[in-house]
Amino acid sequence: MKPMDLEFTLIKMDIKRIVITCLLFPLLGTLMCSWSEAFSSQHLSELFARLFGAVTTSNWMYWLMICFGYVVLLQIVWKKRDQYFEHKLFILLRDTTSYTMARLLAGVLFTLVYVLSSFLITGGFGLFVSHMAFSFDRSLVLMFVSIAVNLYWHASVWMLLNVYATYHLANVVILALFFVGVKMPTPFIPLYYSMADLVRSSSMFWSALMVELLSIVVFGYWTIKRVKHADYI
Repeated sequence: MKPMDLEFTLIKMDIKRIVITCLLFPLLGTLMCSWSEAFSSQHLSELFARLFGAVTTSNWMYWLMICFGYVVLLQIVWKKRDQYFEHKLFILLRDTTSYTMARLLAGVLFTLVYVLSSFLITGGFGLFVSHMAFSFDRSLVLMFVSIAVNLYWHASVWMLLNVYATYHLANVVILALFFVGVKMPTPFIPLYYSMADLVRSSSMFWSALMVELLSIVVFGYWTIKRVKHADYI
């Protein structure tokens, strides 16, 4: 069985939990933030700009819920597979590189699904509950990309800490990064660079995005290298 096929075969066992996570946390975040000024917007694009443009005193609970839900999603998608026979074959054959790459790519896919789910649930609430007028702005695409890349940057750090240190340390570090990023949005905190309103300069936005993508590649390389040389037996 090919590594990617194996990965998604194993993930299918947890598909219900993944779906619930992708729906529940964005919905809870939306409900917790439904009283804020963001949901008093007249147009849908205005709602997205207020909600995803920056962390503020009125929407910080939304972001905290989204970030916490993403950490929960990582626990499901990237949980240990050592108990499965197919995984043990990859270890015995020393073909851990392709298997690790498949896991990292699966993380990319489910990150995109999670962010898309957040946008759709929030947008649906704005349209059908708050009765906003539908409108689309091209900046929404950049918001989606920047948030997805930023979340996956955190995920790549989580995986790196998981293979070099421990599972528990990875959780503590990423939760701490998210919490500080929500409560103290500054350029020194990684979550800052997914906020369109804070990264105002177009050159700064693209520079931050390129640095994040390069970091993801480097972290992925170190992760694969560590797994490849780990002594499992």
